[in-house]
Amino acid sequence: MDTTTLIGRVKITLEQVGKDCPLEEMMDLCPDLTWNEMFLARDDLSRRGEGRVTMEADRTYRVQVRRSESS
Repeated sequence: MDTTTLIGRVKITLEQVGKDCPLEEMMDLCPDLTWNEMFLARDDLSRRGEGRVTMEADRTYRVQVRRSESS
């Protein structure tokens, strides 16, 4: 799978989950992807301003994506 397809797939999957997702659960969303592939996608979305990772008071990391106009 090429990088653009990979990133698009992760973004769409995260959008379908809803507002945000615990970082630990990201791997459950696309079990056929490696941790490195998920990190690459999450990092790219963050760099483009389409996603972000936040840390809650209990040190839980959450991943959020901005919904596409077409979603």
